[in-house]
Amino acid sequence: MATRPFTEFPADEQQQVLDACRHVGLAAEMFDITDEHDGDGVRRVSVRRVGTDKTSVYEAGAGTSWMEEFESDLECGLYGPITV
Repeated sequence: MATRPFTEFPADEQQQVLDACRHVGLAAEMFDITDEHDGDGVRRVSVRRVGTDKTSVYEAGAGTSWMEEFESDLECGLYGPITV
């Protein structure tokens, strides 16, 4: 599996992450975000909050909504307290 850093994600996904983090008063730099593709075309996005090591993995690709799941997890405090 090839691991890709967040800086190589599509520009629209990068912007969505920045917006979601800003919405809850967190900086995107507080997260280590990568993705992996397996041989079957499945993409998994791994998000880890630096400093707390709280981590979640999201299925990404056609028919999935990893960004919505990530936003929901941010809002419910999965990655720690929000500031807004």
